[in-house]
Amino acid sequence: MFKRNIFKILAVVFFLLAGASYYNSNKNPIKPFDNTQGKQIARKIISLTKTLTPTIFIKGSENPTPTEILPTQIIIPTSITKGSENPTPTIIPPTSAPQGLKVSLTINGSSVGEIDVNVGANQCDVLSQALSQGKIQSLNMRYNNDLGTNAVYQINGIGKENAVWWGYKVNSQSPSQGCSYVKVNNGDNTQWSYLGN
Repeated sequence: MFKRNIFKILAVVFFLLAGASYYNSNKNPIKPFDNTQGKQIARKIISLTKTLTPTIFIKGSENPTPTEILPTQIIIPTSITKGSENPTPTIIPPTSAPQGLKVSLTINGSSVGEIDVNVGANQCDVLSQALSQGKIQSLNMRYNNDLGTNAVYQINGIGKENAVWWGYKVNSQSPSQGCSYVKVNNGDNTQWSYLGN
């Protein structure tokens, strides 16, 4: 593409030179066409295009230093505010990978602190992560065919090994589904309570 532009520039220069010599030929006696000057200009244009490299100047410094822009350089997308006289480009930062979520966990009315869980985790995962992060000492949770979800039998040794007496709330609301089906949102407050005797 760069070479095509050089040839276009050369064509324009030759066209202008031809027009200038035609104009001069009407004023002066006819002379043989001398293209020496056009060749010299063309050589200068070609040598200039070889030595010039696109540069940018960093604004704000007293003596701005030119920095070469390489053809392989990635240009950061910008947004320009429409309607202003001098639109200012705004750099749009690249989107970062989703980070983990933080959930406040309470067991039987006592806060055990914040639990870190992955994006897409469910409320059962909060308990599993609490165990792996050392916030609770033991957990007996497994799939219950009658309920069709994971069920909590024991937390920290409280509960019965074969009976489900643990219930939970998310942000003080009782979900209509088991903990396997309720997704975690960042900042949730999950409360588990033992409802048995």
